[in-house]
Amino acid sequence: MQIALEVDIDIDYISCAYDIYYFVSASVDKTIVIWNGNNDKYTIYSTLIGHQNSVTTVCGQIYDKTIFIASGSADSTVKIWKIMKQETDSVICLHTIEYKNGFAITVELVKLDDTDSSRKWSVASCSQDTYIRVWQFSFENEIKEEEMRMASEKLQASSLIEVTELKLKRSSFTFKKNEIIQIVEVTLDSVFLGHEDAVYGLCWFPQQGKNDEGNLFNMLLSSSMDKSMILWMYDEEQKIYVDKARVGEVGGNTLGFYGCTFSPCGTYILGHGYEGALHLWKIEKTADRIHLIPQILNSGHFSMVQDCCWDKYGRYLLSASTDQTTRLHAEWKRENNKNQIVTSWHEISRPQIHGYEMKCLAMLDSMRFVSGADEKILRIFEAPRNFLENFQRITKIDVTDDIKRSQSLPEGANVPALGLSNKGIFNENVRDHEATTTTTTTMRNQDEYEQPLNVDALYKEGFFKSTILNEPPFEEHLLQNTLWPEIQKLYGHGYELYTVAANPSGTIIASACKATKADDAAIFLWNTLTWKPFARLVLHTLTVAKMCFSYSGNYLLAVSRDRSWSLFKIDQTNFQAILFKRILPTNAYHKRIIWSCSFSHDDKYFATGARDHMIHIWNVDKEETIPEVADKNYLKLDDAITACTFLPEFIQNKYIVVVGLDNGSILFHSWNEKQSWQHLISISQPMGFHLTVNSLCIRPKKDSSTLFHVAGCSNDGTVRIFRVNFKLC
Repeated sequence: MQIALEVDIDIDYISCAYDIYYFVSASVDKTIVIWNGNNDKYTIYSTLIGHQNSVTTVCGQIYDKTIFIASGSADSTVKIWKIMKQETDSVICLHTIEYKNGFAITVELVKLDDTDSSRKWSVASCSQDTYIRVWQFSFENEIKEEEMRMASEKLQASSLIEVTELKLKRSSFTFKKNEIIQIVEVTLDSVFLGHEDAVYGLCWFPQQGKNDEGNLFNMLLSSSMDKSMILWMYDEEQKIYVDKARVGEVGGNTLGFYGCTFSPCGTYILGHGYEGALHLWKIEKTADRIHLIPQILNSGHFSMVQDCCWDKYGRYLLSASTDQTTRLHAEWKRENNKNQIVTSWHEISRPQIHGYEMKCLAMLDSMRFVSGADEKILRIFEAPRNFLENFQRITKIDVTDDIKRSQSLPEGANVPALGLSNKGIFNENVRDHEATTTTTTTMRNQDEYEQPLNVDALYKEGFFKSTILNEPPFEEHLLQNTLWPEIQKLYGHGYELYTVAANPSGTIIASACKATKADDAAIFLWNTLTWKPFARLVLHTLTVAKMCFSYSGNYLLAVSRDRSWSLFKIDQTNFQAILFKRILPTNAYHKRIIWSCSFSHDDKYFATGARDHMIHIWNVDKEETIPEVADKNYLKLDDAITACTFLPEFIQNKYIVVVGLDNGSILFHSWNEKQSWQHLISISQPMGFHLTVNSLCIRPKKDSSTLFHVAGCSNDGTVRIFRVNFKLC
């Protein structure tokens, strides 16, 4: 058997020269470390010591075999450093800039004219005082030491400073290197005032130099907690930086931008916000102005992702996170310039934005799901009409039948100001039949402020607006216009929910909450036709960590923190459940918490994985309460098992078990009763997860190909979809 794993990955390095890569790091231990190396091996190149408190920001540039570093610290200073390459002991602190109040949040260093002859640098810094400051450093003058000694007698010039010490006097200072005195001029060039809140991000345009007219071309991008980013450009006539364009967020529960950057070619600007969202704009220049055009970009969670599941047709993937959101991911299909179909994954909807950290979810049918959070209530959601229409246009998947059934459903949903429940909106007046593909609001240029602002064009906080989309929505739209209405609440648990599962037909929900005693660890079974519980299964003594139904829906398996599992027979017609078999907490098979479980596609076997690094395969059909364990039925791995699942079909008459580990690795093993375990492939860093794998699920498919999509989620805040092809040899 041959397996081909197809995954795209990009790795970026900070700077590069002569096949050696350099990057710089700052720490709370008051030091700055420069690293160099290649591939996966890096060593400390130099350590900069001088700050009196935690170093909060740092940046670096390499020019003419010299490394320049700008650093900001909580000691209210910004320091400029110079290190000669190949001479790690030649570290010079060129200058220290004192902050009277506060400290620099971000510093950016740039060479003003990108030519070998230019020796002028600019350092920009930003702070919580809303100001941006730019200093210029000039290294134009060099004289010999003897000439400097003679001149100092007459001019009382700046005092000589040793290689490791410099002292600012007036607007210039000097340092000595190889009998040559370097005179450095320092000037506070500009102070920008344009933001109304703390400025957290700065970035210089990557191609500084002369423009087509031969004038100095200099641009600076800034981002602030006032929900805006500003593009500043140097005006040669006025000799100042001018606010040329602004972009940002309007409405929604957002807290502004934390950082910003230019693309390497300078064609795009990128910003990231408080909730992990990325915002991309394309820069288009005309004769007298700059236009910033919003662009489609990927998005995702900004905290640990606890659970994920496919809809029963494999059309989209749902994920739940401790960032208090449930997100829906699907493929965006469109044609490129060559009339070829291009596909990419994007967040299409954000069905639930909650006030509690999300913990678990399960699909009931193609357009309904149940979710649980750090609260005692299960919540049921159903897709609104506006989502179904946009989903069909974006993914090119035919959901006409669902749209027809949704005629009596709400158009969208909204959350009351002091509520947690998504309320359906039925008002037909909210429908907007004008095709809209952009929902990010671009702020007006300076010369457009005289025009009256159309309030209807902006989103009101908490206000749903039905919109026609032909491409994935922007962050502002996801925050306000993609909620799913909540159709039911299920009460009964005494503590915060921990796990939930649903049978394939969506008629039964199983749920469990956190527990420290048997009565609280009860499993509730709910009838989705009446939304009432029909069974309360009290068996385990600690929290039930995971539950799953068999593919036929006739069995329910539960695993617990008490190191036991229980298997129930489910009567789906009469809504009854009876205990079929179990192992006790004192069993000889699992010595630690059992984290995960899964059924094989033919309902003959199920797997359990635990913190003791063991995965066991159990036979469903055998009537023994405690089955015998054979060597070929269990496997011990190198780390704790936190997730496991079977592939939904045989590969060469073997079951394929996918296992997720506590270290983030994903392993593929084959197994059957006649042969022992066989390791097929592993997915590890950087392709795999970097922290604990919380859940794994296989995308349902209708064809007979050997191509599978394996989705997973992790504590590293990512949802990843791996395309795995089992090629038969």
